Amino acid sequence: MKLKRLILAFLILFPWVTACSASSPTSLPTVPVKFPFDVSKRDNKVSQEFRIGKVRYCCFGIQFNFFGQEDLFRVLALVGDGSREYPGIDIPIHLKIIKLDTGHLPSKLIYENTITTKHCYAGCPQKKKGDGCYSREIKNIYLESGLYRVEANTIEDRPEFSGTQSYLKIEYPYHNN
Repeated sequence: MKLKRLILAFLILFPWVTACSASSPTSLPTVPVKFPFDVSKRDNKVSQEFRIGKVRYCCFGIQFNFFGQEDLFRVLALVGDGSREYPGIDIPIHLKIIKLDTGHLPSKLIYENTITTKHCYAGCPQKKKGDGCYSREIKNIYLESGLYRVEANTIEDRPEFSGTQSYLKIEYPYHNN
């Protein structure tokens, strides 16, 4: 009988203990980090918490993956590089950044605005030959160390990006590493 009660107590408490530890500040992802973000449809939203280890600028952007040489040019045509040949398709994004660990004060809004993203600022190779990505900047923001929540959502439909793997990413600008 005691064993049954012990097992029952464990089954009741285990999910609660696991949930509490999963949301602890030390388990939050640390920059650089990326979250799936489908930019092809209006009102798609990402809301994620993350941690900044030290005071520095953070680049909030969108990463678009391509797979193989043919897909590279398809994605480049969508993302654009600012040239006449590849002007790209603009994507308006509403970005909100909130500092969560403000002591006894309520959370603090750090930034909120709608930004129209235009053409890529960087490319990145991936492990498989011919695969890679392009990145678009949304906003560079100076952040103190601590816990934050980022909320990003699409404002308009962009069906051209349907089927293109994309992410909201937060990283340190290369010139600031």
